[in-house]
Amino acid sequence: MRVVIGNVEHDVKVAACMSVPRLGFMDMYFSAFSALSPLGIPITKGTGAFWDQVMSRILKDLSAEEAGNTFVLTLDYDSVFEIDCVTRLISAMLISGVDAIAPLQMKRDDKMLMFTPEGMGSDGPREVTLPHEWWEKPAQPVDTAHFGLTFLRCSALRRMPKPWFIGVPNADGEWGDNRVDPDIGFWRRWKECGNTLAICPQVSIGHAELLITWPDQKLKAIHQYPTHYWNSGGKRPPEAWGSEDHAKRSERQGE
Repeated sequence: MRVVIGNVEHDVKVAACMSVPRLGFMDMYFSAFSALSPLGIPITKGTGAFWDQVMSRILKDLSAEEAGNTFVLTLDYDSVFEIDCVTRLISAMLISGVDAIAPLQMKRDDKMLMFTPEGMGSDGPREVTLPHEWWEKPAQPVDTAHFGLTFLRCSALRRMPKPWFIGVPNADGEWGDNRVDPDIGFWRRWKECGNTLAICPQVSIGHAELLITWPDQKLKAIHQYPTHYWNSGGKRPPEAWGSEDHAKRSERQGE
């Protein structure tokens, strides 16, 4: 892959990889084909019950010196992006010299960006206000990110001690709040060995997810996350047509 930044040309070898289930989002796959094929970036896929183990095996092979890759580009099977996202990310990485860089991406079922600003830690506040100038730079250091469309420098992977991905339960030995998932554990180990990690504030990608669409009481569409539906005991939103609240109001109006 040839990257031109100003008057300087860089020849880099990039290999993409992802862990996939047996079924997936076709929007993501067409995004990947449309964005990566013109750049000559091949995709290696792995399957298995455990995402962390699959990614460990693929990253080990693609980052080996004999593979000859400069960077590995990780993908999630529910990311949506364009070719411009890929080229701008690699340019930001070369300009900044960081060991890993990810774009902005929203968490599914939540209104939060998936990164931890540097120094905030997992126990910090859920909402952080960053100054306007923070968003204007091509790369900003962070403590954690994601793997939705993320460039990793192969030399940095090789100097990282194994295991790369490991989950840790909370203080009660359970996998609820305050656990450390394998992806977050990866980023902590990444930085512990001296590797750098950044978010590119100039680039964002989509996160494909399912939504339940209901008619509301004016027969207009409203949406609900499946997680919220099941966490509420299988209840539709109170403003949805046919909800318990709607039924009670209809009964009162009929009295």
